[in-house]
Amino acid sequence: MTSTSPSTPAPIKHHWVMTIQTADGRQATNDGQIDVIPGLHTRATSYTAVLNGMKEWVGVTDMTVLFFDLQPNQL
Repeated sequence: MTSTSPSTPAPIKHHWVMTIQTADGRQATNDGQIDVIPGLHTRATSYTAVLNGMKEWVGVTDMTVLFFDLQPNQL
């Protein structure tokens, strides 16, 4: 999610936190950073990218999201 062209705005690093629950009741929380390009990426596309990463991290294909937060990383 970090490639840009001359007319594309620079990516803005965002911090995310997600808590999930698997079908067998396991819960997991993870966090990280994602580069979001204004005008190209949306909150929905960023959520999907994080969700797919969480599925891979936990090793499942189906899970319930209990919590999700996405905020610009800059304070």
